[in-house]
Amino acid sequence: MTNSPPVKVEKWESTNGHSPVSIFLNAVYPIRKEIFEIIDRETFPVTTSKGKFLMKPGNNTGEFIYLIIKGVIRAYIKEDGKEITTWINEENEIVGSIRSLGLYRPSEEYLQAIEDTELICIPYRMIEYLYDTYPEANIVGRKILEESYRDAEERAYISRIPSAEKKYKHFIETRSQLINRVSLKYIASYLGMTLETLSRVRSRM
Repeated sequence: MTNSPPVKVEKWESTNGHSPVSIFLNAVYPIRKEIFEIIDRETFPVTTSKGKFLMKPGNNTGEFIYLIIKGVIRAYIKEDGKEITTWINEENEIVGSIRSLGLYRPSEEYLQAIEDTELICIPYRMIEYLYDTYPEANIVGRKILEESYRDAEERAYISRIPSAEKKYKHFIETRSQLINRVSLKYIASYLGMTLETLSRVRSRM
């Protein structure tokens, strides 16, 4: 592995010449110059306004995932006309239709910006190439997968807490930074309760 610095790409001038994805992954586990160059070349910035959709059912095939640079994205499904929030992610978190990754089939989720949001688009085929070509890419992927699994376990745990008050207390303890950024109706949906129930819990607390 060479010690020479990665080649800087013009489109990333505001981030010291490198894609924020390269910087993010290198912080997870050191990656070599060639990986920097591939990521800097293949990733690109995108923006979406508050209320707009990054993804909808049927119109995305798991071809891309995204790193949030600024803003908040929520995912939800519709069941009998009701929106059910499945996750809420913020800066320095990776989002996408995880159930479609590698399968290239239509998403079943809506991904909606609940703030004006800046992201970096990451082609999944690039990730597969890095896995096949560079051993350290698999270490990075494992560490990110471990974090994603912990997040999934957290969502499963909170959904099984029977008390609405305990659910909200747990949310405050683990996601307090979202309280003043996310509409209460989305928090209520994420916690599996009605907005009225959440309002009563908050007033008691």
